[in-house]
Amino acid sequence: MKALLLKAPRELVPSELPPPGLQPGQVRVRVSKVGVCGSDYSSIAGKLPFTRFPIVPGHEAAGVVLEARSAAGWEPGARVVIHPILCDRADPAFSRGEVHHSDSTEVLGVVSRHGAYAEQVVVEDYMLRAVPPHVDDETAAMVEPVAVAVRALRRGSIQPGSRVLVMGAGNIGLLVIQAARALGAAEVVATDLVPEKLTLARRLGADGAIDVRAGFPSALEKRFDLVIDGVGGEETVRDAVNACARGGRIVVYGVPPGEIRLPLKAAFAKDLLLAASRLYDADFEPALELIREGRIRTAELITHRVRLEEAPALLLRILDGTEPAIKVMMTP
Repeated sequence: MKALLLKAPRELVPSELPPPGLQPGQVRVRVSKVGVCGSDYSSIAGKLPFTRFPIVPGHEAAGVVLEARSAAGWEPGARVVIHPILCDRADPAFSRGEVHHSDSTEVLGVVSRHGAYAEQVVVEDYMLRAVPPHVDDETAAMVEPVAVAVRALRRGSIQPGSRVLVMGAGNIGLLVIQAARALGAAEVVATDLVPEKLTLARRLGADGAIDVRAGFPSALEKRFDLVIDGVGGEETVRDAVNACARGGRIVVYGVPPGEIRLPLKAAFAKDLLLAASRLYDADFEPALELIREGRIRTAELITHRVRLEEAPALLLRILDGTEPAIKVMMTP
């Protein structure tokens, strides 16, 4: 089968690989569409510490069941989206649905299991969800990043009427804007360094879209009930503390580049809550429901559509900063 094999940092190579074997409890899926995640770029660049080489990356995927060795009822021809978290079935976290809280947790296409940058992928039967009939394959492949966005907002206890600041208008940030609206936010403001992303943020529902290349504006201070930080750096966490109203909440879903200093005294003075949001639990339903109801627009985020073999050169250009992109969608 055709696949993209990440042999080493920046060595993403079109390859012919044998189809993976199928064990009891597993399902073989023909990949229809697979999106490129920010963590994929980190893996390709050699900056994601969990990545084990060689590996076929890819976890934002939709496809069709080819065969199953499972009692879970997956039949050939079923259209599915992949919930890409692997977890030991014997772990108590699995039975609680907290697949992201197990010591065995890993994401498809990062550590031990080849991912979906391929014509076929084999997953555990618990990693599949049915695609609603009216949802196309590209939209289905976006359910996973929508789940990241929804989980960050729920982690921050978003309420009807919340005033929300979204720091970073990349792929996930643009989904956070829409999900916040769908979950009842009264005001949503986005910040970013790229004017084109801010233009798209307005189009997707942001009340304000602020260019912060010159610094974080004082007009945003003490205004928000909830701040969602997609960067996770020391500067953005400090700005998030400043942006919160008293009793506000900060959720960081961006992967921190290293240890940071937290302005704890300022956070204490405002009685703030600070939470991290890493991955999501076994429940994709909130994200699927927003997709099913048409309350999240995903097509406008897709800036590139390519065949599998065209992707390596494109992804390296994006990594090098010579080609701007929000979401790359691949067809094996």
